Amino acid sequence: MAAEKELSGRGFAIVIVGVGVLLCCGTPTAGFYLSRKDAREEPGIRAAADAYLSAVVRHDDNGAYDMLCAADRRRESRADWLDRPAGGYGVTGFRITDVTVERSGDTPTRRWVTAEVTYSDQAPRTVGLNVERQDGDWKVCSPDVR
Repeated sequence: MAAEKELSGRGFAIVIVGVGVLLCCGTPTAGFYLSRKDAREEPGIRAAADAYLSAVVRHDDNGAYDMLCAADRRRESRADWLDRPAGGYGVTGFRITDVTVERSGDTPTRRWVTAEVTYSDQAPRTVGLNVERQDGDWKVCSPDVR
């Protein structure tokens, strides 16, 4: 009977050590996976943001509209987009400062680009561009600058 208690106590200790190892190693590993950048996605995400912002700098409203995601194009037709006075005409340049990919078990993966945008008539501003993959292409959604 004493041997059974000893085996039971040893099994409990092994389970506790196993749970401790999972918590100590598994949590940082999962956090790293969920927040790491995916090297395969980053060039496409960066290129989409670059194409959109380049179109804004060139005052190419058609080109900027082409880079919008489907939800934005459903909300606003090309004609309305082109007729609306654009706030981006003062945009003279930009510099992409970061590409972020955020994975979470509960929500879809979020991808966004942070850029420093320079204006002819105001101080530089940091903007965020959400980027999504649609029909095999990367598209910008609800941009802060137009």
